[in-house]
Amino acid sequence: MKVANVVQEYWNKEGARLYDKIHYINKDKFKNTLLNYLDVEKDCIILDFGTGTGFLASILAELGYKRIIGLDINEYMLLRAKQKLSGFPVMLVRGDGLNLPLKDNSVDAVVSRWVLWVMPDPERAIKEMIRVTKPGGKVITFESSNYDDKEKRLTLKKLVKQLHTVYITLLTGASPFRTKRFWEKTKGKLPMYSLDRYVQFFEQLGLKAVEKTAEEEYGTTFARLFYEGFKFSLIKGVKPNLVSHVLNLECKEWGENELLRILACSECYSNVRIMEGNGLVCEGCKKTFLIKGGIPDLLPAEDKLL
Repeated sequence: MKVANVVQEYWNKEGARLYDKIHYINKDKFKNTLLNYLDVEKDCIILDFGTGTGFLASILAELGYKRIIGLDINEYMLLRAKQKLSGFPVMLVRGDGLNLPLKDNSVDAVVSRWVLWVMPDPERAIKEMIRVTKPGGKVITFESSNYDDKEKRLTLKKLVKQLHTVYITLLTGASPFRTKRFWEKTKGKLPMYSLDRYVQFFEQLGLKAVEKTAEEEYGTTFARLFYEGFKFSLIKGVKPNLVSHVLNLECKEWGENELLRILACSECYSNVRIMEGNGLVCEGCKKTFLIKGGIPDLLPAEDKLL
């Protein structure tokens, strides 16, 4: 079974509900870090790569950013994000992180949180982030080494995860086997690289001024008690000014029309336009895409998913 399908199965309608019911992360901590490191104008276009239920997108909006795209592969996570982000300047798109349905050099910054670990090809995901970022734009990801295999912590981690599973089951009524099935189905398919390896990818793929912060605790008291906390490093790079063609938008009002100028076919990267009825059509390969619940669904064909 492909990782993309396992991810969608795990974060289904029930998974999206559970995701927001358990509060692991200190939102103010993320807000302060983004305030210090993002450093782009408030009317710039920012892609929240792997937005989930809109955690980072909501922070960006609260910080005053006016043009935000929240992209995720999971339909139900996006539907939940739509409810949470009502009134915020966030346009949601369903797409695959390894085949971003966005034009080259179309966004001013890409941000993501704890997404690369679930990618079967993290290097390709970073390459896609860079492709859609304008020259001089920022690529920022929060990643964790929580999944590094450190022998001295294995026994403790196993015990803590078991206790945590019991707690979640009692709190939410979720099946205790959901997470077990996820790991069984993705065994050997997720590289889960180290933080230093991600830094190497940033540098090897051409980003400049690459930096990595020391790991800091972003977990709530609950997270530290039940799951050893959540330590993240911020990894940041700047796309060099080596490209002549940049997508500049004259429209000042952030909405569907401006988003349409940024979107691209996930099969051939040609322009897409609104077709009669409820959907989009590629001007190149003529592939059609649905708009579900107001959210463009630009997933590529099954054979392009990993």
